[in-house]
Amino acid sequence: MCEISEEHVLDELAEIAFAVPGEEGGLPVKVADKLRALEMLYKHLGLGEGAKAEGVIIVDE
Repeated sequence: MCEISEEHVLDELAEIAFAVPGEEGGLPVKVADKLRALEMLYKHLGLGEGAKAEGVIIVDE
């Protein structure tokens, strides 16, 4: 069992966020999983104006 740390959690989120859905031999991720992981990383890194105060809004056009 691995030790839970901020770095380990971020590594796992990044693996999900940048996985290719349906890629053979890769993680079985869905697009919704990728979007959520990217949103969590975005918030953690404080990217974008107002990211920490308001959160992230994803608009599907």
